Amino acid sequence: MERKIIFINNNNQSIRNLTIKILFAVMFFVTFTYTNAQEKKSDLQQNAKLNSDTSHYFNAEEIIELNKSALVSIWYHTDNYYSYSTYTTTDTNLLNGSGFIFSEDGLIGTNYHVVDGIDSLLIKTSDGVFHDAELLIIDEKNDMAILRIKNGTGGKYPVIKLGNSDVLRVGQEVFAIGSPLGYEYTISQGIIAGIRDNEKVSFTDPVTYLPIEKNFEKVIQITAAISPGNSGGALFNRKGEVIGITTYTYTGYGNLNFALAINSFVYFMNSVDLANIDNNEEAKLKRQQSLYFSNLRLANNYKSEATYNWFYVKQKDTMKIYDTLVVKQDSVAKNNFNKAETFYNKCIEIAPDSFDVYREKMDLYVYCENFNKAEGLYETIKSRFQSDSLLSLLSSSLANAYTTSKEYIKALEFYEKMSAKDPTDIYLRYQIGTIYESMNKYSKALKEYKTIIKKDPSYTQAYIQIGAIYYNKYQDYSSAKKYIEVAYERELTAYGSTYYLDIPYYLGMIAVKERKKFEAMLYYMDLKSIYSYSPDENKKKSDLLKAIREIN
Repeated sequence: MERKIIFINNNNQSIRNLTIKILFAVMFFVTFTYTNAQEKKSDLQQNAKLNSDTSHYFNAEEIIELNKSALVSIWYHTDNYYSYSTYTTTDTNLLNGSGFIFSEDGLIGTNYHVVDGIDSLLIKTSDGVFHDAELLIIDEKNDMAILRIKNGTGGKYPVIKLGNSDVLRVGQEVFAIGSPLGYEYTISQGIIAGIRDNEKVSFTDPVTYLPIEKNFEKVIQITAAISPGNSGGALFNRKGEVIGITTYTYTGYGNLNFALAINSFVYFMNSVDLANIDNNEEAKLKRQQSLYFSNLRLANNYKSEATYNWFYVKQKDTMKIYDTLVVKQDSVAKNNFNKAETFYNKCIEIAPDSFDVYREKMDLYVYCENFNKAEGLYETIKSRFQSDSLLSLLSSSLANAYTTSKEYIKALEFYEKMSAKDPTDIYLRYQIGTIYESMNKYSKALKEYKTIIKKDPSYTQAYIQIGAIYYNKYQDYSSAKKYIEVAYERELTAYGSTYYLDIPYYLGMIAVKERKKFEAMLYYMDLKSIYSYSPDENKKKSDLLKAIREIN
């Protein structure tokens, strides 16, 4: 009996111990849960404190009423706006985006792509008055720009209040104010739908329409509606603070709208002493560098557009029947030429000793056959730069221009001048030979080409030109064959074939003259295998085939 009692008592002790352990576990869990909840509550209170510096939040009506005077629309003036509704070119002002005044002395924040390519900035304030403005500094990489109102009233401008985009939360209410599609001071309401770090975005270049990719440090995804014209506008929180810059939207994919986080702009704004930017050498240098590279990129883009469509200008000059498309494209090409020239001039104003700008500008003049300006620019460069190699480079471009315009004497003068400075440059002598051909001075051309192959026996093009002159101008088929066969042999030895279409063409035509039909057919097969795209090259293939068929 005693053993049984002892057994029962041991069980009771075990149960008591287990019960105590359970109680301790429950108490620990309750304590941990309470402590964790208190910590979360503390975090929420802290965030709430960070996000509520005042006890009052503003509604949409109050947001726009309090801030409208510090918001602007950004315009530009153009003398060459083509209206597709009236089919006319007009002189007009166009709205291009939005912005906000953040400094009492008239400094304005916006997106870079809003002012990119504009050379006549206008700022329209809420009272309807237009003000001239200048581009002060840009951050092209992050699509931000700061403008300054020129010739202001001398008074203080109303300003927005900058917020802190590092304490934003998804779900918070936001308000976007801007000028979508020209509807100024439009306000839209929504929430923060997401906060994206290191966001990769693709834009369309306003000049070339090519995609431009950018990486933003932080963007705010919002449900507040934005459209073209909102770019550069202010995104407010409920306290009336600007916490973002409305920048882009994905059209056609639902309500996907984005704003740059304002702290990125604040960092950009503080990277330069804006108050002393006109006197601070470091700030001035940074500003000049920004403007220089921006203007150079724009100039090159406009040059590309002008040269690409310049054949319309030539077509219009020889047009016998009025063609609306040709006339329109002629105007567009000339307009792009003028814009390219303007932006190159701006680059030269900023950096007068930057040779690259002069070279690009010379290339614009040469391609568009504006020889008077090309020659004037060359004289300017000659007086500024002392480098013979640089002058030779531009002389070559200008000589090509003279050749194109059939001003052969001036072209020869330039090439002879360069050749005298560098007698080893065979290419220059070859160009002189081609100019003599263009002038119908074939004996002088032959002399140049023969001098070339004495100095460089591997210069295939010289052999071909000699053969072509003997064939076309002197009907000396034997001499023509001798030189072109040498060219063919060198090509086969070096490459196993040739891409010079004239080699099998002339050898084939000479074989036809010699009544060697089989040999002519072999050359035709070689000729046919060489890719060609120009009408003249394709005609040579057709002419050789026709000549072969006519052999009895």
